[in-house]
Amino acid sequence: MKDYRTRKQRKNPFYHSWVFLFVLVLVLGLFVRSAYASFSKKRTADLEREKYQTRFDELVEKKELLEEKIEHLKTERGIEEELRKRFNVTKEGEKIIKIIE
Repeated sequence: MKDYRTRKQRKNPFYHSWVFLFVLVLVLGLFVRSAYASFSKKRTADLEREKYQTRFDELVEKKELLEEKIEHLKTERGIEEELRKRFNVTKEGEKIIKIIE
């Protein structure tokens, strides 16, 4: 009769082997590498987005200034100011005085 205290020794299951452990570490390493690459790309994309957002804001501000200037040039006073500034013209009867220091 068999002794009930002695049990048959089982072989180690596959998941206890060194090969399985090596494959598991390899797969985990690939996941970590993939996640790092993904986060790196996201960081680069965020930096580019911030750069382009800043440039966009600058262009919107410039557009608003140009629209204000266009509205000013649509008036008679605006046209006169721009002509005087760019071409140094005067109306009839006006004289130009230059002060030299």
